[in-house]
Amino acid sequence: MSQFIQSLECSVQLSLQLERTLLDETRAIEMRDPDDLLRVVADKQNLVVQLEAETGKQKQWVELAGHTFTPVGMAKFFASFDQDRRSLDRWSSLRESIARCDRLNQANARLIERDRQRINLTLRILSGDDGFSTTYNLRGSREPGGLRSRSISQA
Repeated sequence: MSQFIQSLECSVQLSLQLERTLLDETRAIEMRDPDDLLRVVADKQNLVVQLEAETGKQKQWVELAGHTFTPVGMAKFFASFDQDRRSLDRWSSLRESIARCDRLNQANARLIERDRQRINLTLRILSGDDGFSTTYNLRGSREPGGLRSRSISQA
């Protein structure tokens, strides 16, 4: 159990580092700093690899104790081996931190997608392609706007 607790403590520390790194990633995305973003992404990948390794160790110890590495199996594992509930509390902290990391990562993905869409729209406008936009003629009928599109240099 002591090795499991050490691994669990390591995972908690790594997950907290990952949270800080994801916040750094958000800042790099918002500042549009590609060099900083590359550095932060490399740090994030390294932390994820380390977390996965610790999770693998924890899974082995839980399974060696005869339990499954599922929420039900973990509850039984902690009931069997954690009389002072210290490990269960740390496990809960780890799960909460990982959930926050997941939300931060999803938010960062949305920021990147928003920027990607903005860049694509800008490129389409600059090339004279206004996509599938619709305009209205004098009679109020819809007509595709792309037929009369011109590039910005033609305008």
